[in-house]
Amino acid sequence: MDANEYLPMFLAESREHLQELNLAVVRVEEAPDDVETVGEIFRIAHSLKGMSATMGFERIAALTHAMEDVFELLRQRRGGLERKAVDVLLECLDTLDETLETIAVDAEERLDEAPLVAKLKALVREPAPQPPAAQPVELEAVPAAIDGRPVLHAVLELDANALMPSVRAYMALVALSDHGEIVASVPTEETVEQFDGRVVEVWLATDHETDAIEAAALDVPDVASATVEEPGATVATTVVKAKPSTAASQTAPRHRSPVTSTVRVDAERLDQLMHLMGELVIHRTHAESLASRASTPGLQQAMQDLARTSQALQTMVMQVRMIPVEAVFLRLPRLVRDLSARLDKKVELVLSGSDTELDRTVVDALGDPLVHLVRNALDHGLEPPEQRAAASKEPAGTLEISAHHAGGSVLITVSDDGRGVDPAAVARKAAERGLIPADAVSSIDVPRAVELLFTPGFSTSEQTSDVSGRGVGMDAVRATIRKLGGEVLVQSEPGTGTIAQIRLPLTLAIVVALVVESRGVPFGIQLDRVERTLKLDDYPVRSVAGQRMLVLRDGVLPVVDLAASLGHGPSATARHAVIVRGGDRRLALAVELLVGQQELVTRPLPQELAGESGVTSGAVLPNGQIALIVDCDAIASRASGNAVSIPAAA
Repeated sequence: MDANEYLPMFLAESREHLQELNLAVVRVEEAPDDVETVGEIFRIAHSLKGMSATMGFERIAALTHAMEDVFELLRQRRGGLERKAVDVLLECLDTLDETLETIAVDAEERLDEAPLVAKLKALVREPAPQPPAAQPVELEAVPAAIDGRPVLHAVLELDANALMPSVRAYMALVALSDHGEIVASVPTEETVEQFDGRVVEVWLATDHETDAIEAAALDVPDVASATVEEPGATVATTVVKAKPSTAASQTAPRHRSPVTSTVRVDAERLDQLMHLMGELVIHRTHAESLASRASTPGLQQAMQDLARTSQALQTMVMQVRMIPVEAVFLRLPRLVRDLSARLDKKVELVLSGSDTELDRTVVDALGDPLVHLVRNALDHGLEPPEQRAAASKEPAGTLEISAHHAGGSVLITVSDDGRGVDPAAVARKAAERGLIPADAVSSIDVPRAVELLFTPGFSTSEQTSDVSGRGVGMDAVRATIRKLGGEVLVQSEPGTGTIAQIRLPLTLAIVVALVVESRGVPFGIQLDRVERTLKLDDYPVRSVAGQRMLVLRDGVLPVVDLAASLGHGPSATARHAVIVRGGDRRLALAVELLVGQQELVTRPLPQELAGESGVTSGAVLPNGQIALIVDCDAIASRASGNAVSIPAAA
């Protein structure tokens, strides 16, 4: 077969297998008696080995085969594997991941598996006992039973569009071998690499129910139908020499439900589909604007029908792009395991909401900020066991990471029960770096200390390490999340713990925004940041230390001239205020005109504008103008005064 044709599929599935193996190995280290996870490890390893061998990557297959010998110890030993063995397995998984990356670049398998194989063999002091391999090639007949177990005949039919039939056939053999002893098969395990058919037959000695075996077969990708029956008597067959022709049609096969079928789609095609969907939204909005001024009979109804259909299509396109945050969460157990060992801390990781869905682009960019927050929690937040004992805490710290939907956003929370932020320590370090005057150290409270942590280059670590202390943590988190149109909030209580919360939009491609104008320039403010709008003339505006402040019943907010803050000069006719939330503040954006709520298809800014502070992206309005999407967090951070703590006048 032409391996290059199947390389993208091989890489995608292999990466998924390695991610699942990382998670399963860490899980089984914590719960050695988890039989289900042990079985999952074997299934994944078998599949990875078979796929690699079929693709001609013999070094990967050899390393995976050696890993299987260590996995076999999980079945034999009570109490699981020693930490040394788990460390070696994880090192192998890291090496395999690096090898896949080199294959993705130049299709070459640059892997020296010998040192790792030697380490694995050293862990297996005695070869693990292997069941006698079935030799179907020599069989002329299949008995009706073996050792009191009936021999069932399974017929699996691959999808006509299956791109890797040999790999799928191997995966099917592995899946069925978990349910009994394979007495005979077509193709055999020895000839499966050359298999290019569509029907796989297996004779299985088993006590398992036929439904369970059929379900296992249907779990294999590209298996379209599966039939398992009990012959009831000796079945004469030349299982190797005869190629089955009508076996699949002799009984009614059990078909895979269309609801559970999946198709792999190239990410670029999804991006193109999203781009075209965005263009459709723009054209629809323009057409609605024109139709509102026309008097053609039936036009309004036609526009309503068009709007309804295009909105349904838009929703469907967005759902296609959605993937669960589990794609990011899966890497965290391994990260926590390695860091806790390096820092000599005990940590209990609690994950929830892994099935919460986000746009693929957002999930792809979420990984690094989340890793930063986890590293900070383990290094700075959670205390060593002896310090926790002195503080009357459990020796093992708790790190909770959760995700859930909140309106049009997703909230991801990272919380720990550690020492919390020490405002005095942060203030002293900030004074040493010249960020605050020395005489201001005593006045720094927890919220102000938290804000100092987001200063570029700031770190409270006395020593630089490969875990943290290089001053590239929290400021990088905020910068990345702001580029995604989100925000980061941190709350802390000394001695109790810290909660970091990331709020992200469901998608970056289409946003619902309040369109405003200032000095004739249109701007878009994301609707989930807008609390309300009001007329400036209806409320008193005072000057406090040179800053205009809007007096409301629920607080006194700084008034920010939107056009001036974005470099367009001050507006002399700003009559409206938009009350928005930016970071942990509220402020009033002064604008000239409220255009209204619109769906905007966002586009990245040109290179010369990409670094401009105060805007995140641009969008084309129905009239052809470009509206800049306002970065409320950036504007709020530049606003003087505290927009929350100033009391309102009675």
